[in-house]
Formats: sequence, structure tokens, C-alpha cells
Amino acid sequence: MSGPLERMGGLAPTPGAGRGVSPVRMIKRLVVLAFAVVQAILVARILLDLGVIPAGSGAGAPIITMSDALAAPVQGVGLGGLLGGGVPAGEGFNPVMIAALMGWTVVEGLVMRVVTKFASV
Repeated sequence: MSGPLERMGGLAPTPGAGRGVSPVRMIKRLVVLAFAVVQAILVARILLDLGVIPAGSGAGAPIITMSDALAAPVQGVGLGGLLGGGVPAGEGFNPVMIAALMGWTVVEGLVMRVVTKFASV
């Protein structure tokens, strides 16, 4: 009588096989962590603009400073003018922050693709 392992043509994988710390996995985790921080800052700015986070709170000024720096490439490309030029922090919805969030997400995908490509080399 043949069991399921025999029908599949092999032995069961050993527990923990393929686990451990590899440089590629560590780089991928660091890339994901870095872009998660960028995206969290931009989402916090969107919440600040919508009034969910008070602009006068202690977290307001750092969020505004960091998110403006992260949105600068979008405004530099010229999308800021197309999207209404941006709104001062805390005074309403700012579409530039959505464009920056989308842009950084695309950059994350490209960086992950490059890291994966170097892993196969």
C-alpha cells in the first residue's frame, strides 16, 4: 500500500529547510520596511489633512515636514500643478499626497524587482 509521500515521489521536506537568514531576504525585508515607513508618513499626512490627526498636535509638525520632503519629487515633476498645486497642511485634502503615495509604491515595486533580479544572478 502506497502512502501519499510515495505517490508524490519523495520524502517529506525537512522542517526548517530553506529557512534562515540570507542576504537577499534581509535586503528585501529592509526595502519593504523602508517603503512602509515612507507610506506610513504619507498616509499620516493624508489623515492630518482630513482632520483625523490634529494639526496642532505634537506629531503634526514632523509629519508635515517629512511628508513635504517625500512629496517634493511629485511636485518637481510638475504633477503638483496638474493636481491643484497642493493645499497647505491641515486645510483640506491634498491630492499631491495621493500622487506621492502612488509614486513611492511604484518605486517600491521597481526596487523589489531589481533586488529579486540580483538574487537570481
